[in-house]
Amino acid sequence: MTDDVYRGWATLIDRGFEIVVHADLAVRRSPDGGQGWGGHLQADREEDFELMARVGDGRLRLPDGTEADFAGDDNEVGSGGLSIAGSGPAPF
Repeated sequence: MTDDVYRGWATLIDRGFEIVVHADLAVRRSPDGGQGWGGHLQADREEDFELMARVGDGRLRLPDGTEADFAGDDNEVGSGGLSIAGSGPAPF
């Protein structure tokens, strides 16, 4: 793992519920030099797939307690997956 990539467990927090997810995240630099981050979240349990389908924007907590806000980029309804984009410093 490098400072520009995080692959591992995280907790998605949205409207009072929490979902354990596997995160595949990376730092993304925009053409104007701004920093952002994003990637893909996948629910670990099938019973969380319905909740994942309702996530738009939320907060992500990594195992070390670091948190950051994100916007849902592409919600893969029914698959338990969600592509996200965050702005500012990456939480990893």
